[in-house]
Amino acid sequence: MAFMINPASNPYHNLILTGHIGVGKLNIVRQIAKQVNVPYVDLDTEIQTREGIPPDEIRQLFGESRLRSIENNLCRELSLQRGAVLSVNGSSLLDEVNRQRLTASGPVLILTCSLNEILRRLYAAQGARFHDPKVRAAALNQIRREQQILQLKDLPTLDTTYLTTEQAAERAVLFWYERETLVAV
Repeated sequence: MAFMINPASNPYHNLILTGHIGVGKLNIVRQIAKQVNVPYVDLDTEIQTREGIPPDEIRQLFGESRLRSIENNLCRELSLQRGAVLSVNGSSLLDEVNRQRLTASGPVLILTCSLNEILRRLYAAQGARFHDPKVRAAALNQIRREQQILQLKDLPTLDTTYLTTEQAAERAVLFWYERETLVAV
């Protein structure tokens, strides 16, 4: 069952989705953007486009502080957008300034998933590469780092473990529109 939205009633505020790798964040963001006919921005993709290398390589080559600086600048920019779906990694929202900026631009929803399902999804996506202990260790370290966002108890969550991309997108859109209605009242 598809969730139908009147394009004339698209939200003014952004919807910010966050969570660690393996929760289906980017697929869900794309599905929402298509469903509601709004733009989307993925922080990691934007970093790679602007810097010419992925965030992980920036971290390895230039250090964590350089990556955080780039993320902070992009979060400032993204917070100025309106009516878009933003995909932001969990570690970016651990920064208080980024979190305040982004939550001022729209509601934040943390996507979660069981560890077994995350590992299954990563294996399905990476195939034989995931057998490499270094690749698995890097993925687990990233999950641990990004799961710290769950310590922020004031942000709502959506468990995607048993949801299809379409179901998760539909629930996220409902969440967005409910929050938009609360702000408008």
